[in-house]
Amino acid sequence: MFKIAIFDLDGTLIESISSWRTLHRFFGAPDENVERNTKAFFSQEIDYLKWMEEDIALWLHKRPRLSDVEEAFAPYSATEETREAIKLLRSKGIKVYIVSSGIDVLAEKIGRELGVDGVFANRLDTDEDGYLNGSGTLVVEPMNKHEVVRLIAEREGVPLGLIACVGDTKYDISMFDGVGGKIALNAKHSELCESADVCFDNITDVANYIIRS
Repeated sequence: MFKIAIFDLDGTLIESISSWRTLHRFFGAPDENVERNTKAFFSQEIDYLKWMEEDIALWLHKRPRLSDVEEAFAPYSATEETREAIKLLRSKGIKVYIVSSGIDVLAEKIGRELGVDGVFANRLDTDEDGYLNGSGTLVVEPMNKHEVVRLIAEREGVPLGLIACVGDTKYDISMFDGVGGKIALNAKHSELCESADVCFDNITDVANYIIRS
């Protein structure tokens, strides 16, 4: 049996395409500016931290506070099936982590709902009054999620072979590097299923597979 299960967040544990795009919609960021930043990252003109800061800059005219970010994410919640699946894993002594290149406010909210053992996601920095200050703290780079997986393995003293990772897009493939369980859930890209050991359409089957393997 696996000792640790690591899940992506957006599209995996919750029905959300991107926590970043949620905030772009909430704060009214112009689509053309959002796409410009995205293209700059994928063309390697900027690194991921710079991409974060360029995206945050699109909201600053609204003078957003952390409480506004929390309001934007308030509608998002894990489904009952997801809650039961995570509860089942933890009842078997399997530790559960969330690793997301999205935003910590949402990841930690879902983490609390599910009672997971740890959350890794990117942070929005604020000033002493709670206003976003335009900076971010990079915790999870989307193309290098394996670095966080290895950090978790080291902290827990668990070999990578006893860790299962679950994602929904090709950007989760890096989590599979060296781990014993490579699982696609509701895969959005064929590359993910090609890299995974198994592909599932629901999280209950994922939990059962992790327990029985």
